[in-house]
Amino acid sequence: MSADLSTGLPLRGVASATGGLLRVETVFHLADESQGQAVAAKLIDRAHELANSPECECDVDVSVEWVRLEELADSGEALPAGGRTAER
Repeated sequence: MSADLSTGLPLRGVASATGGLLRVETVFHLADESQGQAVAAKLIDRAHELANSPECECDVDVSVEWVRLEELADSGEALPAGGRTAER
């Protein structure tokens, strides 16, 4: 699946003439850490490609966190909701 952001519509709450920070959070529910590492590597590569594209030419910072379900349950934090949410 791919997102087409070329509609020209500004992101909700963002004036088109202002600079700022765009943060995208993605949660993958995976069976094991090696599968997570493969997904993270692809996301990081793509983030750098996008940051270096002529349309963007920006800096990108990427952070990755692997949390075992047992650790999350022990901490009392709620599991992230499943499903997909896209907001513009």
